[in-house]
Amino acid sequence: MVKNMNKHVTLKQAISDIVQKGDVLCFGITHNRSHAAVYEVARQFRDTKSLTLAATGLLEYASILVSAGVVDRLEAAFSGNTYPAPSPSKVLQNAFSENPESDPDWTNLTMTLRLMAGAMGWPFVPVNSLHGSGLWRDKGRALVTDPFTNEKQAVIPALVPDVSFMHAPIADTLGNTVIHGPDAEETWAAFAGRKLIVTAERVVSPEEFRQLGPRTGIPGHLVDRVVEAPYGAHPQGQFVWTKEEGVASYAEDYAFRKNMRALTRDPEAMRAWVEDWVFSSDHDSYLARLGKDHLEFLCASALDPIPETPKDADAPASPEECAAVVGMRKSVGLAASGRSESFFAGIGLSHLAAWGAEQLCRDQGIDVAVIAETGMVGFRPIAGDPYLFNRPNAASSQFHSSFLRTLGVLAGPRARNCLSLLAAGQIDARGNINSSRTASGRLIVGSGGANDLAGGASEVLIVMPLKKGRYAPELSFTTSPIKNLAGVATDLCWLERNENGALEIAGLVCEPGQEDQTLAAIREATGSDLPVRANVERIPPPEQSEIALLRSFDPARALLG
Repeated sequence: MVKNMNKHVTLKQAISDIVQKGDVLCFGITHNRSHAAVYEVARQFRDTKSLTLAATGLLEYASILVSAGVVDRLEAAFSGNTYPAPSPSKVLQNAFSENPESDPDWTNLTMTLRLMAGAMGWPFVPVNSLHGSGLWRDKGRALVTDPFTNEKQAVIPALVPDVSFMHAPIADTLGNTVIHGPDAEETWAAFAGRKLIVTAERVVSPEEFRQLGPRTGIPGHLVDRVVEAPYGAHPQGQFVWTKEEGVASYAEDYAFRKNMRALTRDPEAMRAWVEDWVFSSDHDSYLARLGKDHLEFLCASALDPIPETPKDADAPASPEECAAVVGMRKSVGLAASGRSESFFAGIGLSHLAAWGAEQLCRDQGIDVAVIAETGMVGFRPIAGDPYLFNRPNAASSQFHSSFLRTLGVLAGPRARNCLSLLAAGQIDARGNINSSRTASGRLIVGSGGANDLAGGASEVLIVMPLKKGRYAPELSFTTSPIKNLAGVATDLCWLERNENGALEIAGLVCEPGQEDQTLAAIREATGSDLPVRANVERIPPPEQSEIALLRSFDPARALLG
């Protein structure tokens, strides 16, 4: 008779037992990842360059593993930092440049679908993203003939990681694991992996676990090792929605992540940090170094967040703020007309515009659901914290969901009355977006979910200050070809497509009599004479109340400039 196996081991033992050189690793994301496991992988495989990382997002944890000399090859949809908004990691940029077999050109939806296909045992899966953009390449993508329609269909291969990792609030010694939403990848990494390591805030007996009652999670027979690792998601947060599990929520460690953002720009400094914080510690000493007071502060901040300190509250409106106000106004107009019943808030300046627009709609009695790609649906943005994925926003959500449902359904090919607001690094003469490559071909950050949104049935509203280099008649790399463009909100003008699909100036942001001066500023910023619509609209500059609304979300103006 086979007895139930106790899978509860130390973190060091779990990695030693399961991970081998040559493995493909996937640190699955719900609303966090297992950073405790990341650090131990770094310790045990330092300077071997023997592992592949595959993920929807390669954030700070990936910069740590690359700096530790662990990683040979990378695959991802997004590579960089996300707090408080997307920014490149020089550590990851160098890693992608060094190995041409690495692939940064996936999307959040397509990587999740690859994991789903791996879990389902499918060899490949059809997708609506990638094809027709710069993300399409010969390897890992194919066009096949649909046997039912004889039309061409894009397909991508299944992803089956050798080892997947998940972090959870609670698990039992048999590996049964509770997962709380929002659950970006729907735990597909756990189901797809050949082996699975779970780290949890608490590990309890099977009897105590069963007393919790039904929960969403992972059955124990799929788990190979389970590790108790309090604060194991740090510097990310742990969101807990019930008290019965005996686990406290804790917030994202913004100060820590801000420091990491700076370190990833300097590979030598990043390596020094890894040697100091990772190689010279274990999980217990790492927590001790953070300090009990700091960890308790993170727990308190999760439930009662402290608003950021305002910066230059009376300063004139920045170009970013002007662009966001134009985006807010246009979004409210689309909602009032009935064209938009949901605002999909893409990360960056665009999500602040979406937040402001939702508040203005609410003030006018217009019900609009705000959506974030990781699975927050119908949330009410909190004042004082500009980070899109913060716990209060997740707590205020009407529903918790996932990439598959937000990107694939709510804003997908059958989307209904959805307006997707996107930030952009650069746009071309048709409003298509580049967030992937510099002119020299160096990685920026990648698509994330932008390419998925661009090809869906939602309308897309781009929010971007019109600065030099942000507009190019033609892009050297097209991350997101926009299928249904509502328009481009900038600080100087509102752009829409004409009957030929080219952008034209449909509105000028200026005081009466300043039209010619504003057109000259647009010409200076773009290096082009953009066509002007015959009945061009004059858009009044931002009002103080509109600027105050935006700054209520981002008091330190981390995104607002």
